[in-house]
Amino acid sequence: MADTGEYWLKHGDAPFATFLAVVQTHLHSEADPDNLAALKRRVQEDRPEDTELQTFQAELSQLLTGERQGLTTDAISLAADGDGWDIDDEFLGWLWNELYPSEPLPASAVTEPE
Repeated sequence: MADTGEYWLKHGDAPFATFLAVVQTHLHSEADPDNLAALKRRVQEDRPEDTELQTFQAELSQLLTGERQGLTTDAISLAADGDGWDIDDEFLGWLWNELYPSEPLPASAVTEPE
């Protein structure tokens, strides 16, 4: 993909655009600290009409299984403002465990964070 930076903001049909937008809204350092709690509540509500969240979960699952075609190398760290994460896989595993603690990591996921 030729676009760099926060390309998902301009191209909603870009690979993983929904995942990146949700992460940026809820986890970026400039986001309200309560946004992660709001995202957790949204996940717990599990509303069928919340197609954005369904797409987010599907894309997160896909990323955890290593399917990342079309994702630029810095996209996740840009969206999450990844100061505290050594690698995207650690962040993705942590995020899954935060949002879906009763569900196992999707198959083929690298390793669970400690």
